[in-house]
This record gives sequence, C-alpha cells and structure tokens, in this order.
Amino acid sequence: MRYLRLASNWLDRNEGDAFTWPYWIDVSVSGPEPKVAVSEGAGHGSAGGRFEPAFVLSRLRDKVGGADGDWLLPHLERLAAGEVVTEAELRSQFAERHGRDPESYDWD
Repeated sequence: MRYLRLASNWLDRNEGDAFTWPYWIDVSVSGPEPKVAVSEGAGHGSAGGRFEPAFVLSRLRDKVGGADGDWLLPHLERLAAGEVVTEAELRSQFAERHGRDPESYDWD
C-alpha cells in the first residue's frame, strides 16, 4: 500500500527551530481498505501504528490535531463512512497547503 505523508508538525521545520514533540499522519487509499498511519515522538520515546479511519477519529483525533492535520478530518470521516477519497484529491489539498507534493512510501 502506498502511504502519503499528509500531516506533521515537522513538515515545514527549519534548522534551528525549537524542538516540538513530533506527530505524523500518513494515509493510504491505495489498498483494499483505507488505512491511517499515526506516529509520534523521537528516538526511544516514539510510538505508532496503522489504524482504520474510524479508530483514528474515535481514539486518536488529538494526534491528528497535534500533526496540524485538522484539514484531514473531513476526509477521514468520509473514509470511515465508506465513501471514496482519492489519492489525487489528497495530493491536491496537500499541495494547496504546502506548495509541493506530499512524500510517499510503500508499506505492505
């Protein structure tokens, strides 16, 4: 499955910025079921996993906010309701916010 790195409070960090606790939200709509990868922390204090959109909305919503990903919530709600959200749609909205395409990676 291809994941798009769509939200993180570290996406636009610059060298010398003050340390902030990092959060990342990556979304895959390329497989048989949508998945959301949520991770936080640095070094030995890091944790994360892959989850269904409904679980992220009910239990990990604060992590989405910590990653500056509130714009993703309507998309996660649509995915949780069984609606189709396309990768092109997610890429386009990310590019509007950041002026570039999101990073992506494969995770099977």
